[in-house]
Amino acid sequence: MKGHSEWRILPFQKLTAFENMAVDEAVLLNADSGNAPPTLRLYGWKPPAVSLGYFQDYYQDINTANCRALGLDIVRRPTGGKAVLHEHEVTYSVIAPRTDPLFPDSIIGTYKVISSCLAHALKSLGIHAISAEPGLERKSRGLD
Repeated sequence: MKGHSEWRILPFQKLTAFENMAVDEAVLLNADSGNAPPTLRLYGWKPPAVSLGYFQDYYQDINTANCRALGLDIVRRPTGGKAVLHEHEVTYSVIAPRTDPLFPDSIIGTYKVISSCLAHALKSLGIHAISAEPGLERKSRGLD
């Protein structure tokens, strides 16, 4: 499969949780409408934050009082998954139009494309990396 030949890479910035999600949403809306190329964005969080997955219940799944006491922002991601604490890390987002031929029309297929790209990039830096298959982590830790 071939995708766009040109991608945009946004320079690393540390922003608040709310700014980070607003930038991701703006990039998504522009890419999806055809007004921006596929984009790789690398960013950090200042102050530290907890991001909730799209389907999580804000009132059931997080202790907001503890987060406030620790100085953590709380924000909802436009993607699924569970709560993630963001502090000393580099977060990335990969945003492309729904019609980009590089990505299949499934979440698992898209995950595999992005994972293989990340593994390839790490290998180019001399870091051995492989893309894990579903269930691999559970089996390697004796959880199955």
